[in-house]
Amino acid sequence: MRVLVACEYSGTVRDAFLALGHDAWSCDLLPTDAPGPHYQGDVTDILDGWLPVNYQADCDPEGDGWCQVRDINPTDCPCVGPTQDGVEYLERDGILFGRPMESPGWDLMIAHPPCTHLAVSGAKWFDKKKSQQEEALNFVRLLLGAPIPRIALENPVSIISSRIRKPDQIIQPWQHGHEATKTTCLWLKGLPPLQPSNIVGKGARHVTKSGKSLPEWYNLPPSEDRWKLRSATFSGIARAMAEQWGKGQTSAQEDLFS
Repeated sequence: MRVLVACEYSGTVRDAFLALGHDAWSCDLLPTDAPGPHYQGDVTDILDGWLPVNYQADCDPEGDGWCQVRDINPTDCPCVGPTQDGVEYLERDGILFGRPMESPGWDLMIAHPPCTHLAVSGAKWFDKKKSQQEEALNFVRLLLGAPIPRIALENPVSIISSRIRKPDQIIQPWQHGHEATKTTCLWLKGLPPLQPSNIVGKGARHVTKSGKSLPEWYNLPPSEDRWKLRSATFSGIARAMAEQWGKGQTSAQEDLFS
């Protein structure tokens, strides 16, 4: 399948699908934390299946050449020419994009829209950020309405439930091999609920000075990356998504971008 993991910089979900042979890409405004197929930019640029083509003249000393879209390291790419068989091209704002003609769109998207203005854990600030909330909700609506047949959108307990619709499923890391609790809601389109893959204990809790009980994984020392660590998808959940939602869906078509 062609899989788009929207709003992911860690590469965790992307790499879980790559490991099973799918053509998976992550996309975020931030660079990826792990080397791999990643589009750094606005996800709306590529919702219709287009991906940027990297230009590398050095690999075609006889003339101009284009690296394949899928090439991670352009310096090692085999040039394929600007009219590779089976690929259509489109120029947008001076950038060449390409996509396979036989499979022009994404087969599956897993989206992780930012929860900063949506999560009910920040309810006490809701009155001060109504415009940001509406913008965040519109982004969620755009993702859920994308022209992709199978979509999973994840967020913590949030106002998506009351402003758009209730989630189709709520999952926990302890259902997928991690002794931790992190309530995660899933809004699904064209996908079955994610089944527990490895049920373990719920993990230790940390009680703050104010008496609030939090999962131990949340009790991280201050650092520049703490927000990243707290928001990252657990690898067991990512693996379950790839194994269950990618099972039996791999296209027999030759990957035109590899």
